[in-house]
Amino acid sequence: MNKRYFKIVLLLFALSLLSPVVRAQNADQKWGVGLYLNFNDYKGDIANDFWDLGNSKPYLGSATLGRYLNPSFDAVFRVSYFNVESEGAIGNFDAWLFNTDVNLKYKFNNGYFLKENATLSPFLVAGLGYTNADTKGRVFGGDFNKQYDNVNFYYAAGLNIQIDDRWSVALETGIYYPMSDRYDGYKNKEREAKSYNDKFMHNTIGVIYNFGKSEDSDGDGVSDRKDECPNTPSGVAVDKKGCPLDSDGDGVADFKDECPMLAGDPLLAGCPDSDGDGVADKDDACPDVKGLVLFAGCPDTDGDGVQDSEDACPQVKGLKTLNGCPDSDGDGVTDAKDKCPKTKPGYVVDVMGCALDNDKDGVVNEEDKCPEMAGTVSNFGCPEIEAEVKKELEFVAKNVQFASGKDVLTPKSREILNEVVQIMNDYSAYSLTISGYTDDQGKEEMNLLLSEKRANATKQFLTEKGIVTERITAKGFGELNPISTNATAEGRALNRRVQFELVIK
Repeated sequence: MNKRYFKIVLLLFALSLLSPVVRAQNADQKWGVGLYLNFNDYKGDIANDFWDLGNSKPYLGSATLGRYLNPSFDAVFRVSYFNVESEGAIGNFDAWLFNTDVNLKYKFNNGYFLKENATLSPFLVAGLGYTNADTKGRVFGGDFNKQYDNVNFYYAAGLNIQIDDRWSVALETGIYYPMSDRYDGYKNKEREAKSYNDKFMHNTIGVIYNFGKSEDSDGDGVSDRKDECPNTPSGVAVDKKGCPLDSDGDGVADFKDECPMLAGDPLLAGCPDSDGDGVADKDDACPDVKGLVLFAGCPDTDGDGVQDSEDACPQVKGLKTLNGCPDSDGDGVTDAKDKCPKTKPGYVVDVMGCALDNDKDGVVNEEDKCPEMAGTVSNFGCPEIEAEVKKELEFVAKNVQFASGKDVLTPKSREILNEVVQIMNDYSAYSLTISGYTDDQGKEEMNLLLSEKRANATKQFLTEKGIVTERITAKGFGELNPISTNATAEGRALNRRVQFELVIK
């Protein structure tokens, strides 16, 4: 090989080392074709030119077709046409050789020694082929011009340098070992009959183009063998590993990321949450303050269900109906405005939170038995019965009389009872209790019944005068509680009586 051509080879080799990492024939591109420059040397009876860099000329004379078998082996079919010439003490020769051979190639970038995508990947080759030689020359003063056909063995070592997904540069040095000893025009008869001395060193540098359709189940342009995300949805942009793009690097693929250019929380579809309240900034009405999802990210400091921006008392737990302010007594007036903060439940209050007192007597309506009539606290808000009225009732009670043994009012008693009607009208908040009594004349059972009738007769008179029956209670007690002696006619007359008592409803 002359020095000029050797420099060309070194230059090609150096340029190839600057190329990016790729793969040679692989499970994606299972076929490869190559074209090579040949640099060939001879070793035999005439001379030994192996590694004689000045004795070989380059020829574009080799082509290969390779097929990926598995990570360790390729099958390679080679066709070569090259010239070999040499000169020595016994003569010279010039030969053109045509070789075809089938080889098995062992690759060291099989995952055992080197990674499959190694930039530099050594290999070994061994195979069997056919050689046709057209040789001429002069040996020991005699000229010759002959053709030979024979089987040859081929073995080699080389280095594959990857350029891109389809192209690579291959450097290879191999030995053709033909089953003949006549290529140089001379056979040493002193050797054993089956001894073959002629050999050819075949140095090549070339380019290989790999092709073939790779499987791509999800159609993202990355083969299944290299695809780390083989189930990517159709149409989704992917990286070189076949995984969906994640522009902001937040772990949420762009096609699912509602904020693809801002790193965010995977739980919020890839959007950021500056205040960490579980509401994405884009949806957060208060993005700088931690809040609640219920209020679009705004806070409810006192936890009363009213967000701070709408809470009139944001630091104190209150009621929604009162804009978040408390109402300790539940009267509908906030504590801040309530002048009576301990009002009993259910009491109707005014705007200041105090129970209503319609008659202004100091007794609230709910406790006032006479809410529309001013009275006294001691009398449950009802007016006190005047002393004169009490005397009038006592007078009437003493003078209401009945016919002996009957429940019929005397005419005088009916006239007197009109005074009771007037009192009942004046004291409308009061009810009247009528108690009927008898003397001890007759049977006790009969007297009890008679007293009951006399009480009811009195009640009937009053109701006929317009007093509602619900305001009157009548009951007979018979001979009980006499107010005078039953031994005289005058005493018995006093005992045949009714008694009146005004009571609060």
